[in-house]
Amino acid sequence: MTTTLSTALKISAAAASMALLVGCASQATEDMNARIDEAMMTAEDAQSTANEAQSTANAAMAAAEDAQATADDAMSAAQAAQSTADQNAQKIDRMFKKAMYK
Repeated sequence: MTTTLSTALKISAAAASMALLVGCASQATEDMNARIDEAMMTAEDAQSTANEAQSTANAAMAAAEDAQATADDAMSAAQAAQSTADQNAQKIDRMFKKAMYK
Protein backbone atom coordinates (compact mmCIF):
# COMPACT_ATOMS: atom_id res chain seq x y z
CA MET A 1 0.00 0.00 0.00
CA THR A 2 2.89 2.29 0.64
CA THR A 3 4.17 1.75 -2.86
CA THR A 4 0.73 2.46 -4.24
CA LEU A 5 0.55 5.67 -2.24
CA SER A 6 4.08 6.55 -3.26
CA THR A 7 3.29 5.88 -6.90
CA ALA A 8 0.10 7.91 -6.65
CA LEU A 9 2.03 10.81 -5.09
CA LYS A 10 4.64 10.61 -7.84
CA ILE A 11 1.97 10.59 -10.52
CA SER A 12 0.18 13.49 -8.81
CA ALA A 13 3.43 15.46 -8.59
CA ALA A 14 4.18 14.78 -12.25
CA ALA A 15 0.66 15.81 -13.26
CA ALA A 16 0.89 18.98 -11.19
CA SER A 17 4.24 19.80 -12.77
CA MET A 18 2.82 19.25 -16.26
CA ALA A 19 -0.21 21.40 -15.46
CA LEU A 20 2.05 24.15 -14.16
CA LEU A 21 4.24 24.01 -17.26
CA VAL A 22 1.26 24.06 -19.60
CA GLY A 23 -0.24 26.95 -17.64
CA CYS A 24 3.02 28.91 -17.81
CA ALA A 25 3.42 28.14 -21.50
CA SER A 26 -0.09 29.33 -22.32
CA GLN A 27 0.45 32.49 -20.25
CA ALA A 28 3.71 33.13 -22.09
CA THR A 29 1.90 32.65 -25.41
CA GLU A 30 -0.82 35.09 -24.35
CA ASP A 31 1.81 37.62 -23.28
CA MET A 32 3.64 37.18 -26.58
CA ASN A 33 0.40 37.61 -28.55
CA ALA A 34 -0.41 40.76 -26.57
CA ARG A 35 3.02 42.18 -27.35
CA ILE A 36 2.65 41.29 -31.03
CA ASP A 37 -0.77 42.98 -31.13
CA GLU A 38 0.67 46.08 -29.46
CA ALA A 39 3.57 46.16 -31.91
CA MET A 40 1.17 45.83 -34.84
CA MET A 41 -0.95 48.72 -33.54
CA THR A 42 2.16 50.85 -33.11
CA ALA A 43 3.29 50.00 -36.64
CA GLU A 44 -0.15 50.85 -38.03
CA ASP A 45 -0.10 54.20 -36.20
CA ALA A 46 3.36 54.90 -37.58
CA GLN A 47 2.22 54.04 -41.11
CA SER A 48 -0.79 56.31 -40.73
CA THR A 49 1.44 59.16 -39.55
CA ALA A 50 3.82 58.55 -42.44
CA ASN A 51 0.93 58.61 -44.92
CA GLU A 52 -0.31 61.91 -43.48
CA ALA A 53 3.21 63.35 -43.69
CA GLN A 54 3.49 62.24 -47.32
CA SER A 55 0.16 63.86 -48.11
CA THR A 56 1.27 67.10 -46.47
CA ALA A 57 4.58 66.99 -48.34
CA ASN A 58 2.75 66.46 -51.63
CA ALA A 59 0.51 69.45 -50.93
CA ALA A 60 3.55 71.57 -50.04
CA MET A 61 5.27 70.51 -53.26
CA ALA A 62 2.20 71.47 -55.30
CA ALA A 63 2.08 74.87 -53.57
CA ALA A 64 5.80 75.39 -54.21
CA GLU A 65 5.36 74.50 -57.89
CA ASP A 66 2.49 77.00 -58.15
CA ALA A 67 4.62 79.66 -56.47
CA GLN A 68 7.49 78.93 -58.87
CA ALA A 69 5.15 79.26 -61.85
CA THR A 70 3.90 82.60 -60.51
CA ALA A 71 7.47 83.78 -59.96
CA ASP A 72 8.40 82.72 -63.50
CA ASP A 73 5.44 84.68 -64.88
CA ALA A 74 6.44 87.72 -62.82
CA MET A 75 10.04 87.46 -64.08
CA SER A 76 8.81 87.28 -67.67
CA ALA A 77 6.60 90.34 -67.16
CA ALA A 78 9.46 92.24 -65.51
CA GLN A 79 11.81 91.41 -68.38
CA ALA A 80 9.21 92.56 -70.91
CA ALA A 81 8.73 95.81 -68.97
CA GLN A 82 12.51 96.34 -68.81
CA SER A 83 12.77 95.75 -72.55
CA THR A 84 10.03 98.31 -73.20
CA ALA A 85 11.71 100.79 -70.85
CA ASP A 86 15.04 100.29 -72.65
CA GLN A 87 13.37 100.85 -76.04
CA ASN A 88 11.68 104.00 -74.76
CA ALA A 89 14.98 105.29 -73.38
CA GLN A 90 16.63 104.72 -76.76
CA LYS A 91 13.79 106.54 -78.54
CA ILE A 92 14.09 109.48 -76.16
CA ASP A 93 17.86 109.60 -76.72
CA ARG A 94 17.38 109.57 -80.52
CA MET A 95 14.73 112.28 -80.29
CA PHE A 96 16.99 114.38 -78.05
CA LYS A 97 19.95 113.99 -80.41
CA LYS A 98 17.75 114.77 -83.42
CA ALA A 99 16.49 117.91 -81.69
CA MET A 100 20.08 118.93 -80.85
CA TYR A 101 21.17 118.70 -84.50
CA LYS A 102 18.40 120.97 -85.72
